[in-house]
Amino acid sequence: MKTNLPMNSTVFKINKTVYQRLFFVLLGCLSTIVCAQQVPAKRFKRVIELMDQDKFSDARVLAEELCSEFPEDAKCLYTLGNIQIQLRDFGTALVNLNKSISLDPSLKEAYFSRYIANKETRNFQFALADINRYLQFHPADTTSHWARYNLAIYMKENDDAIADGQWFIDRKIGGDSMILKQLKLLEEDSRYRDQLKLLNKVIGSKTSNPWWYYHRAFVNHTLAEYQNSLDDLEKFMVSEPKYIPAMKLRFDNHFYLRNLPICEKYIIELIDLEPNNGSFKGDYGHILLQKGDWAKAESVFDQAIRLKSDNLGYVYLGRAIAKFNQGDKDLACSDWERSLLLGESVARKYLTQYCGK
Repeated sequence: MKTNLPMNSTVFKINKTVYQRLFFVLLGCLSTIVCAQQVPAKRFKRVIELMDQDKFSDARVLAEELCSEFPEDAKCLYTLGNIQIQLRDFGTALVNLNKSISLDPSLKEAYFSRYIANKETRNFQFALADINRYLQFHPADTTSHWARYNLAIYMKENDDAIADGQWFIDRKIGGDSMILKQLKLLEEDSRYRDQLKLLNKVIGSKTSNPWWYYHRAFVNHTLAEYQNSLDDLEKFMVSEPKYIPAMKLRFDNHFYLRNLPICEKYIIELIDLEPNNGSFKGDYGHILLQKGDWAKAESVFDQAIRLKSDNLGYVYLGRAIAKFNQGDKDLACSDWERSLLLGESVARKYLTQYCGK
C-alpha cells in the first residue's frame, strides 16, 4: 500500500522513559520491601537514597551485600536486578530477576524488569512472554503496550502488534501515523477485510483528510471491488486531480471493468505526464491489443522494453501476441520464451499451443 502521510519506523532501542518509569515503580515497592522482608531498614534506606541520587554503582554494592545475606528475599533480588539494568549489566540483571520471579511469581513488576533484561540480551521470545505476563496484571498500562508493540513489530509477531495497534487506535493514541502503521501490518498479513473495516471507521468519523479515501481505494481494488475503488478515487481526486498513483489506480479499475475506451483515455493522459514511464507504455500496448491494433501495439511494446518497464514479462507477452497476429511466429515464440523466463506463467500456454514447446 502506498502512503502519503509520514510513517515513523520502529526504533528498537532502550527507552530512557522506560527506565525512569521503572525507577518510580521500584520506589513504590520499596516501602513494602522494608516492612515485609528481613532486610535491615536502615541499610535498605541507604540503597534508596543512592538510587535517588543516580549513584547506581554504590547502590549496587550495598544491594549485593543485602542479597548475599538474604538470598531468599525475592524483592531484594528484584531491586538488585533493577539497579543492574540502570548500569546496563543486563546479563547479570537477568540472572537476579530470574531468581526473584522463581522465589515469588506474584511479584508483578519483576516481569516488566525482566522483559527489559531479556530484550537487551536478545532473548526476544522470553521478552515477549514477560511483557505479555505483565500486561495481564496491568492491562491498561500504556507504556507496556508500547513496549510490546515495538517488540512485536521487530519480531514480526503481527498478531500481537495488530492487537496493540488497535488498542492505541481505540484510545486515539498515535493519530494518523498509528492508523497507517496498522494498515501496513494488516496488509502484510493479507487481512484486507480488516483494513477495509478500519478505513470505514476512520472515514465514518467525518475525517477531513482525503487521503483515507485513497487508501481505501487501494483496499477496494485489492478486494476486486473496482467500482467502490473508483468511487473513493473520485472523492480523493477532487483535491489531488493529478496524483499519478491515483490516476494509475483509476486506469487499473477501469481495465478490470473492461471499460476499454476510458482506459485508453486515461493511459494516454498518464503517458503525457510521464512520457518515459515504461510501465505506462506497456499498459497502453495491452489496450491496443484489445483493439486489435497489432502494429501500433508492437511499436508501443518496443518503447516499453526500451524504457525498462517494471513488468517486462507482461510486456514481452503482449509483444508476442502482437507479432503472432502479424504472422511473425518465430519472433512471437522467442518473446513468449522471454516472458516465461521473466515469470509470466501464462506464456507457457502460448508456447505449448502455438510453438510446440
